[in-house]
This record gives sequence, structure tokens and C-alpha cells, in this order.
Amino acid sequence: MVADFSFRDTPALEALARRGARLGHLDPAALAAAQDILRASKKMLSAFAEAFATHGLSPGRYAALMALDVQRPSMSPSEIADRLGVTRATVTGLIDGLARDGLVGYAPEGPDRRRKAICLTPAGEALIDRVVPDIFGRMAKLTSPLSLDERRTALRLLGKIEDGLKSPGANEKVVAE
Repeated sequence: MVADFSFRDTPALEALARRGARLGHLDPAALAAAQDILRASKKMLSAFAEAFATHGLSPGRYAALMALDVQRPSMSPSEIADRLGVTRATVTGLIDGLARDGLVGYAPEGPDRRRKAICLTPAGEALIDRVVPDIFGRMAKLTSPLSLDERRTALRLLGKIEDGLKSPGANEKVVAE
């Protein structure tokens, strides 16, 4: 479980004010918004990690199983890595653990014998069938207090933030002048 630490609990605005000469160009409202988004994200990730754990899964194992569920009958490890946005080494570890637990296996060889194809086993399919209603129900409940227009606005705004993360230099260190 993630420690109960909130970015909002840090005295960022006070720290910003103390360094006004060097950080005066930063918008305090932007800083507060980023902290609130990080706080909500942390709480969501923690809640879903706990939900996955009740089913004997980690977020990574869940994601790999869901990728295989959607992309039937099988996927290569590199396709899974690309779909999840993780390294091939990470997927190898996930697949090894899922195979050890009998949730995935190797698909019958196709015409290209060099391509390892991973598929869900009947036990993996049954687990996904049990997990999906719970996880999807939790996801729907998460945004149920929002109206349809508010959900659309949230999606649009989060999309803009995600686009900003993709822009050149978005993750570069900011140096005070």
C-alpha cells in the first residue's frame, strides 16, 4: 500500500513565496492544480492497487491480462510491452509470473515459429470474467458524482495535460534563474 502522503500536505505555496525572487515566474494556481491532480491520482492508484490485490493481481498483471483479453487470440510479448508502454523485460517478468500461476500460456505455433504468442488460459479467462465487473464497477462509481458534461470536461482537460506531457521538454528539469 502507498504511504498516506498527500502532495497537498507539502507547503509548496509557502516554499514558492519564500523563493519568490527565483521562482516568481511560476503560477501558484498551476502549482496547486498540479498538486491536487497528483494527490487524486495517488489515491486512485492506491485504491485500484488494493482492488487488484483482492483478486490476487497487481496493476501490471491486470493490465497484461486485459491486453490479452482484448487482443485475442494471442499477442507476442513485444506487442504486450508496446500496448502497456513498458519494457520487454517488464513484460517477460509479468508473463513468467502469470504462466507460473496458470493464467497464460503459449499459443500453438503459427507459420512463424520465431514468434512466441501468449494467450489466456481458461483459468486466465475465468479470472478476467470475475475481475472485470468489480474493477469496471469501481471505475464507473469513481466518476458517478459528475454529470455527463462534467465528465466530458474532465476528459478534455486531462487530455490537455497528457498532451502537455508529450510535448518536447515537458519532463526536463526546470532550473531557476
